[in-house]
Amino acid sequence: MIHNRNLPLLKSRKGKRGFSLLEIMLTILLLGTGFAMLLQVVNTGLFVGGQNEDTIIAANLAQEKIEELRNAAYPAIASEVKATVSGFSAFERQVDVTTPQTGLKQISVTVYWFAKSAETSANMVTYVSDI
Repeated sequence: MIHNRNLPLLKSRKGKRGFSLLEIMLTILLLGTGFAMLLQVVNTGLFVGGQNEDTIIAANLAQEKIEELRNAAYPAIASEVKATVSGFSAFERQVDVTTPQTGLKQISVTVYWFAKSAETSANMVTYVSDI
C-alpha cells in the first residue's frame, strides 16, 4: 500500500473540529431565506396597520359630524358639499340630508381618502326627528 503524506485531501477528518464549506453555505441559505420571509411579514403588517389607521380615522370623522348634526337645531341640519376636513388634510367629508317623511331627516356622512392610489370611503347613516 502506498501512502503519500503530502496529500491532505486523502487524510481522514476524524477528530477534526470545524464546519465544511457546504455546511456553512447551507446555513447561510437557510438564514437568508428566513430573514427574507420575516421582512416580508413585517412589511405586510405595517401596510395593513396603515390601512386600518385610515379607516379608524375616517369612522371617527364621520361619527364626529353625525354627533355635531344631532346636537344642532332641526331646521339647521342641511347637506354639505364634499370638502377637506379641518386638521385632516388627507380626508374629505360630505353630508347628504334627505327627508324620507315629514318631521324626519336622514343624515348620511361619507368620508373619503386615498389608499393605494384609489379613492376609498366610509359611510355612516343616522336619522333625526323633529320632536
